[in-house]
Amino acid sequence: MPTLLNINGFRIIIWPDDHQPPHVHVFRGRGEAKILIGNDNEPPRLMTIYGLSKQEARNAWTMVAEHQDELLTAWRCIHGNLDN
Repeated sequence: MPTLLNINGFRIIIWPDDHQPPHVHVFRGRGEAKILIGNDNEPPRLMTIYGLSKQEARNAWTMVAEHQDELLTAWRCIHGNLDN
């Protein structure tokens, strides 16, 4: 799977065979956070955290928030219409 963003050791990925709602997987080392991307009316939301510190999870959320539009566009390119 292509890495969409690689920032400060964090890799943000969207799996092509993944499910709704729109979300990303953020990896750092052996840790991972699954984060709902949100939309124009909703901020991102942490779903699960595994092997990341609270600060790393917060940093992952911040990266998703800062790149929300770009990540939603990528989700649409990979998965099509958000209403399906």
